[in-house]
Amino acid sequence: MRRPHSLFLISLILLTFALFTGCQAREPEGTPEQSAQAGAPPPIATPAPQTPFPQSGAEATPPDASAGTPLPPAPGAGPAQDLPKDRPLQVAFLVIDGVYNTELAAPYDVFHHTTFHTQPGMRVFTVSPNGQPVTTFEGLKLIPDYGFANAPQIDVLVVPSARGSMDKDLQNQAMIDWVRTVGSRARHVLSLCDGAFVLAKAGLLQGIPATTFPEDYERFSQMFPGIDLKVNVTFVDAGKVITSQGGARSYEAAIHLTDKLYGTPVAQGIGKGLLVPWPPDPDTMMPRIVTGPPADPQGTGGTGAPATPTPTTPLEPAANRTPSP
Repeated sequence: MRRPHSLFLISLILLTFALFTGCQAREPEGTPEQSAQAGAPPPIATPAPQTPFPQSGAEATPPDASAGTPLPPAPGAGPAQDLPKDRPLQVAFLVIDGVYNTELAAPYDVFHHTTFHTQPGMRVFTVSPNGQPVTTFEGLKLIPDYGFANAPQIDVLVVPSARGSMDKDLQNQAMIDWVRTVGSRARHVLSLCDGAFVLAKAGLLQGIPATTFPEDYERFSQMFPGIDLKVNVTFVDAGKVITSQGGARSYEAAIHLTDKLYGTPVAQGIGKGLLVPWPPDPDTMMPRIVTGPPADPQGTGGTGAPATPTPTTPLEPAANRTPSP
């Protein structure tokens, strides 16, 4: 009758010993110097890169490997071979009263970070019509770096959306002329949200596909019926000109251009710092269109030949969408 109690006592002792030793800190593996650091946590295992996946359109992008060894860029991706070696790319942001914070800050953030991942990278600056301070739609006061009259050479022109992008800003002939002149000479032009209206007014979207803010599809098609509007896509890369839905999607368009210019490892590094997975998750990403001719590094003014039509979701009737304010 005493044996069960003995077995129970022995089991209890063994269990107590296991629990006590299991909670003790272990010495990390490595060199004697590393082992001398008592209590150091064990190294965190780096996840293995995933298998590359295909994407829709003319572009195939490898999965995000920023946490491990960067994967080589997909065929046809960056880095571009004709970038200047002795200077950064000059990236100008058009800022006017009523510019929206997100469409300005998102690509500015992305392009500014290029210098931390590649050299010489990009030099970002702002340009207002007369060089005077502007106020964003949300109320931030901005002091531009330049005005139209003294802006330096511009390689990449970025046109964020503003409150008047669909109406009064289009009547600013000096601004439209400046966008037309600078955009025709630039290597790339990027619009965010309703910035596409400004590009269309300046004649920079003729013969190429484009997109804009979803709630303004119908208004865009009515104002510019000759432009090949693509709907329900996060951005359209037509070669030289890239147009984006805007909003939070502005990050994707900007990182995509970074990938195109400097390669996937640079784009992944920037995305990692901004907590923007790059390339996007194929299970959750919205469609995007990448087509048309390459960039225009010589500044010939061409915006590209008509692109091959890409199937997209038909434009919804106006009654099914919230009207633009």
